Amino acid sequence: MDLQINGKTALITGGSDGLGLGVALALAAEGVRVAIASRSNAKLEAALEKLPSDTLAFKVDLSSAEHGTELVNEVKSKLGRIDILVANAGGPRSGGFASVAMEDYRAAIEQNLLAMIALCTEVVPDMARAHFGRIIAITSLWVKEPSPGLILSNTARSGLTAFLKSLSTQVAPDGITVNSILPGYHRTSRLIQLSGGNLEPLVAAVPAGDIGDPESFGKIAAFVASRHAWYMTGQAIVVDGGVLKGIF
Repeated sequence: MDLQINGKTALITGGSDGLGLGVALALAAEGVRVAIASRSNAKLEAALEKLPSDTLAFKVDLSSAEHGTELVNEVKSKLGRIDILVANAGGPRSGGFASVAMEDYRAAIEQNLLAMIALCTEVVPDMARAHFGRIIAITSLWVKEPSPGLILSNTARSGLTAFLKSLSTQVAPDGITVNSILPGYHRTSRLIQLSGGNLEPLVAAVPAGDIGDPESFGKIAAFVASRHAWYMTGQAIVVDGGVLKGIF
């Protein structure tokens, strides 16, 4: 299927590894000019070896909303515009109510909520003028079924999901769709860290019988970014192999 986004431009934050890199690869395969951002120079260099030669890489730490604003402006200075934004940031540290402090909440909200809002704020005006835009946030399955051991992520990313839903209704007349994708268990460095390197119990918990892979996840995101998905907006799309127990 031709996704009809050849020649578009995309910014993928957290795009040097894991799910973000999977999305970058999928969009590049569709002829999208890709810019990736990460706080790790080493990961950026490794990712560039897998992506087309015209891919741009930006080192940035999205622990501050201001850095998100600066990043978009820098990318636009190089690419002219951003048609597709994939807003993705590493999750905050694990822990339940008794093991986190107020400063942990502030850090999580800054990185996983406010920085993501800043990215959206900067790309919307140009998208509206072009009457085309795709905003996709990568969040977490636990937005719908909060994990007791990830209270920081639950808090910040649920707020982001509410923001995206609100934004989607306001920019839909301008040809902009706003969606989030909620991954379950995928083979990423983050999951390996949280599981202590033992993925077998997680595999057993997935009705589909395996952990997801970033490449397949990336293709789902690419479809959401396509012209074919113009009528799908304001959605929180679960990609989890059947782990979520609820209907919604």
